[in-house]
Amino acid sequence: MKTLENMFHLRENRTTVRTELLAGATTFATMAYICVLQPLYMKQAGMDAVGVLLSTALVSGLITMFMGWYSNMPIALAPGIASSVVLTFSIVQSGLAAWETGLGMVMISALLFLILSLFNLREKVVALIPKNIKVGISAGLGVFIIRTALVNAKLINPDFRGFGNLSEPSTALAAVSIVLCLLLYFARIRLNGREYKLRASLLVTIILTTLIGIPMGVTQVPGNVFTQGGLRALGNVAFKLDLLGALKPQYAAFIFAFFISDFFGTLATALGLGSQMEMLDENGNLPVIGKIFLADSIGSVVGAFMGLTIVTSYVESAAGIEVGGKTGLSSIFTGLFFLGTMLFAPIFLMIPTAATTPVLIMIGISMMQGLKTVNYESTEWTPVAILIMSTLFYGISQGIGIGLFAYCMIKTAHYLFTGEPGQMPSLMTWAFTILACLQFVL
Repeated sequence: MKTLENMFHLRENRTTVRTELLAGATTFATMAYICVLQPLYMKQAGMDAVGVLLSTALVSGLITMFMGWYSNMPIALAPGIASSVVLTFSIVQSGLAAWETGLGMVMISALLFLILSLFNLREKVVALIPKNIKVGISAGLGVFIIRTALVNAKLINPDFRGFGNLSEPSTALAAVSIVLCLLLYFARIRLNGREYKLRASLLVTIILTTLIGIPMGVTQVPGNVFTQGGLRALGNVAFKLDLLGALKPQYAAFIFAFFISDFFGTLATALGLGSQMEMLDENGNLPVIGKIFLADSIGSVVGAFMGLTIVTSYVESAAGIEVGGKTGLSSIFTGLFFLGTMLFAPIFLMIPTAATTPVLIMIGISMMQGLKTVNYESTEWTPVAILIMSTLFYGISQGIGIGLFAYCMIKTAHYLFTGEPGQMPSLMTWAFTILACLQFVL
């Protein structure tokens, strides 16, 4: 107890080991779905699902514990589902590159993030990219994730012409899962004048849908619940990245997309959680954000080596903070729960695609909420709308390239005809645009 007090300053933060344990368990419950989604999508990229699950649990557990020790913040980390979708469907299944090369792209973006974190250059990079475009990229990713979830569940046809065949058990189960998720996610119970909601609604949805799928013949129950051949499976995905192959110019847009996802996702999560804990200073800055960025970037580098997509801070950490988590000790407990999942890989791998469909939809919707902060003047909103529509119909990297190009052209034209100062895009914004558009000419 004395050691824990010295490390995490429990009394100073008015918390206890019991409270931090509850917070850690709550955070894990709200984000445990990543142990389902990451192997599921990486399997479709050709990777060993058991190996990906073990790597996800191992890296998430260790880097979350490191975050807790290094920053003393109740923040948990795991692979981001958006980057997993991009690697699987936009890179591998589109025929652009193998998953090993995709992981090389992840590593390059992670190293860039690490360098910026080490030299404290993040604020300057933030200023280079227009705010509306940042929001548009996040919203575009959300739209792409929703589309991917609906198509994979066969609820809509890939060409968007009509609904899928609901007479198929897996498709019907996906529809049931969405209804169930909406009911649980928005359910509220009032007791003694206080309102409560189900913190682990996404995880509960996955569990219930999986159980419903057993009599429907969709869920295949494993013969053994314990992990077997774990080291061999882990070796099939760890240290397989192709860094040199990822250096080709046509991959620049994807590296940029991974970088944006990690950099700005972590920035938004850190500031949001800091605000929830009332830790922001008078200028709206979080004093420990440098430590959060560094831990996060180390997680992405380690994750790429271990066969994972971008490892990022999870906004679900807010659930643990809401039940009382105030220090890094809750992250230590969350990390221990992640490590424990390594023993039960078959249980996670039995979960069908239908069970994860609503989770992806809710994540996508959450990523689109930033649009409420967009400036809706025509010259500001039009390139964002173009970016989102292009992402929906063409893909992530294409959407970013088209959106940035539209932004630069619209703002340049507006400046030439009006002469209003501040309308002309900066040289660095043009540089980012040219980099993202190389994919269309190479």
